[in-house]
Amino acid sequence: MQTLAGRDYHAPEVFEIERERVFARNWFYAGRADALSEPGDFANIDVAGESVIVVCGNDGGLRGFYNVCRHRGSRLCDGASGRMKGAVKCPYHAWAYSFEGELIGTPNVGKDEIDRSQLGLWPVDVEVWQGFLFVHLDPDPQPLEEWLGAQHDHPCKFSRFHLDQLRTGHTTVTAVEANWKIVIENYNECLHCPTVHPELVQVVPAFRKGAVFEKNRADGGVGLAEGGTSFTANGKSRFEVMPGLDEHDATSLYGCTVYPNMFIDVTGTSAISTILLPRGAGHTTVITEYLFRPEAIADPGFDPSEIVDFVELVAHQDYVVCERVQRGVRSRAFTHGVLAEKDSLLDEFNARYLAERGPVD
Repeated sequence: MQTLAGRDYHAPEVFEIERERVFARNWFYAGRADALSEPGDFANIDVAGESVIVVCGNDGGLRGFYNVCRHRGSRLCDGASGRMKGAVKCPYHAWAYSFEGELIGTPNVGKDEIDRSQLGLWPVDVEVWQGFLFVHLDPDPQPLEEWLGAQHDHPCKFSRFHLDQLRTGHTTVTAVEANWKIVIENYNECLHCPTVHPELVQVVPAFRKGAVFEKNRADGGVGLAEGGTSFTANGKSRFEVMPGLDEHDATSLYGCTVYPNMFIDVTGTSAISTILLPRGAGHTTVITEYLFRPEAIADPGFDPSEIVDFVELVAHQDYVVCERVQRGVRSRAFTHGVLAEKDSLLDEFNARYLAERGPVD
């Protein structure tokens, strides 16, 4: 088995093809839906260079739109998130749109000059699964849950954790100077773990031998050391185990990739969702969302630092080696790398990616 070609990780022309054939044709994870709970709440999502806004309507429903005015093409929203007052308003000529996307105001342009009914915002499909918000640029996408069911890592199995009941307790944003595929490949193998993650392998013993799975476990999980229940430096936590989990789930770590831009990790006390935002062939913005039970967040003493600090330590160790790979694959000597037996998840990822992307030339 071999890796992708060197230029697949750094060539701008490859990234341009990915924008159309990969990111525009798959559901794209955009963040937690609970952040959009009141009319006018919005999130501005960068789908590999295409800006999309998701707005909470007056009926509480979520709707997605291309972030562009129908008048002269001005960008409508600049902020990553916020709350609009009354309407989506263009900062150029003040054209206004309802939260449902209808054109409702055109200052200095009479109603008889244009047909407002034909000039609503261009729509983008939006769906929510387990509290996770996805957008799709294709005008007729496969239903989200059906699409999730066809994913190799079977994310639908995570429904038993009732992740929709969790809320975001902390968020971090990191700029990683590496291709999005390098970040995914790193997540899906652990041959690097004994060298790069000395702290992690103390908490997850299975990772010491370079395996991402434990033998004789069909659920894809790995046990935490000494009956630990959390993703912390010693596996222990001040947070209680989430309700409904048996001892097996409470003392395990489960992870999966949701192609093309999401990771989910779950332990007995919390969950972590990761968004990959490809900004170019050599740059990925990584947003990590730390999810907890709402009653834990409501506690006056809520402090997620024991989990956040450990996960960020491990993550930044990964970012360093991902950036080393990004620099290395630019060498004229690197045509392809080699995949070992324990790299089977990378081979499966590459096969799907190549099938979707198709030829470059």
